Amino acid sequence: MEKKFNLAKKEITINPLQEDSKVKFLSNKERQRLIEFNQTTVPFQNNKCLHEIFEEQVLRTPDNIAVIFDNNELTYRELDLRANKLANFLTTRGVGPDKIVGICIERSIELIVGLLGILKAGGAFLPLDPEMPNTRLKQIINNAGCEICLTQHSLQEKLLMEEVEIIYLDSEWGDIDQQTNQKPTVAVTQDHMISVYYTSGSTGQPKGVINLHKGWTNRMNWMQSKFRLQSSETVLQKTTLTFDDAAVEVFWPLMIGGRIALIAPGLHRDPREIINDSIRYNTVHLQFVPSMLNMVLDELTSKDRKLLSSLRNCISSGEALSPATIEHFFEKMPGKLHNTWGATEVSIDSTIHTCSEQDIIEHGSVSIGKPIDNNEIYILDEFLQPVPIGVLGDLYIGGIGLAKGYLNDIERTNKAFIPNPFKTLELMYKTGDRGYYLQDGSIKFVGREDNQVKIRGMRVELGEIEAILLKHSLVKETVVILKNENDELNRLITFIVPQKKDSNQVLTVENIRTYLKRELPEYMIPSYILFLDDLPLNANGKIDHKKLSAINVQTHAHAIKHIPPSTMAEKLIAEIWKELLKLDEVGVDENFFNLGGHSLLATQVASRLRRQYNIEIPLRSILMKPTISQLAIELEEKLIEKIRNMTEEEAYNLSIKD
Repeated sequence: MEKKFNLAKKEITINPLQEDSKVKFLSNKERQRLIEFNQTTVPFQNNKCLHEIFEEQVLRTPDNIAVIFDNNELTYRELDLRANKLANFLTTRGVGPDKIVGICIERSIELIVGLLGILKAGGAFLPLDPEMPNTRLKQIINNAGCEICLTQHSLQEKLLMEEVEIIYLDSEWGDIDQQTNQKPTVAVTQDHMISVYYTSGSTGQPKGVINLHKGWTNRMNWMQSKFRLQSSETVLQKTTLTFDDAAVEVFWPLMIGGRIALIAPGLHRDPREIINDSIRYNTVHLQFVPSMLNMVLDELTSKDRKLLSSLRNCISSGEALSPATIEHFFEKMPGKLHNTWGATEVSIDSTIHTCSEQDIIEHGSVSIGKPIDNNEIYILDEFLQPVPIGVLGDLYIGGIGLAKGYLNDIERTNKAFIPNPFKTLELMYKTGDRGYYLQDGSIKFVGREDNQVKIRGMRVELGEIEAILLKHSLVKETVVILKNENDELNRLITFIVPQKKDSNQVLTVENIRTYLKRELPEYMIPSYILFLDDLPLNANGKIDHKKLSAINVQTHAHAIKHIPPSTMAEKLIAEIWKELLKLDEVGVDENFFNLGGHSLLATQVASRLRRQYNIEIPLRSILMKPTISQLAIELEEKLIEKIRNMTEEEAYNLSIKD
């Protein structure tokens, strides 16, 4: 019986019994692209779930340290027994295969116990970021149909929802400890859910990606075959749980007998702390988004490089990697650098490229490499036909890593996960990314075909921000654009046409910003909010994005009179701000975050003060004191203390320098 699919504006008819034979009619070059470039099939543990592989490792290395956090640690045996108790407790609450359990826990040993406990009970974990606004947390929990959530007592205010049972792993452990430490008997297979990760959605509703055990088992097996982690070696866990790369830092070492070293909450934003912990724990593997990698490279000293001698590999993912960053890496960091590309919808990453000096010479975009084990990459035209080498096309991913789809959203699932014309009864994921093949089968990523952007590695649908804004009673029209200043500074800019109402209500930048902070995570809050009488239109009557991009947002932002820096401390901070935020002028009462700053750039402020003036300003001070005038008070105190301890010559040199 024939099947008909209306795909990409062209109806394709496929006979299930002859579908693979379609490849026989391709030209030699097309055959090369589809067959040779996608010869990635390798055997893997296709009958085991991740927690079962961990349990086998417990038997091999029961006394190895599995996880360390500050001065606390658990062996494999201890971690397994604690996770078993939690799993048994969860089964008494109805958790089983495909049951979604929320986990909203700061980086800690409880986080690792919680993840394993959920999987051992047969459930799927729903990562929740404690830094997200309560409104968004509730939106995600309700959409997922989540009835149970693991958390810590310190976060109880984040999860005040009557419909959800909250379990505090710290203050309620006494009840959990009454359970047996034998692993529960649960009929969970590789085709069951392992996680639900929520990403930005263009309609204003984030979408939940349903990942399966088999995709993640394959992903971790590939990691081991590629990077060969040894028993007792350490991977630094610093990625926020809601970013899917965190799963690699957790589950991969636990499959091998390796050690997870957890960086303290909040310090994952501080490049100095990342370096210090990497040295402290003899880390062999690190993962970064390029923006954070650049900050770490800026902070590295020649002494650090020697102390990081155990480091063998770094992965860059989540954003485009530049040749300049690769050059900087080779100059300052030991080990190899790898560029990866993929999507949450396909078990994290699907391609890899090991960087070399050639990447620096060639300039332009860095290759995202070739597909990993049991993944296939297709570059197709609008009719789902392969494009020639060097010709731009749409990137599709197929293979074992494919997610089940989007939770409770058949329409989105059918649109993104479409029948694979080259594989019998299989699907492939339309990524929305664009790229082209190189002669050796490597792939160059070029950009997006839609309104999705990356902010510090996180996917953001500009349409979601617009949809949230349009719910505001005083917003008539709005457009959000992304302006790329450099690798570290991408500014979201919002243009708003206010509703003209006969009322005393006036739309201001601050009330829009306050409104958005209640609805969206920090990385989705626009840097600039500008009000216009009308949105510019092009000759076709559509919004003219070029004209919007050409508007000088700094001129608008500085239309209100600002007070220039006057004291030594204010001037020091202002110079750093202007360099990092690409500003000509800055006032002492302007907000760092309203000018395009974010938490990663705040770490740069702290790093510059440390490197240039040997003055330690905690990151929390910069986050809590976002204006120059506020921060300068603390800096002045530090400067006075420093000058008091200086020799006359050192004090004179400081005054000449500044």
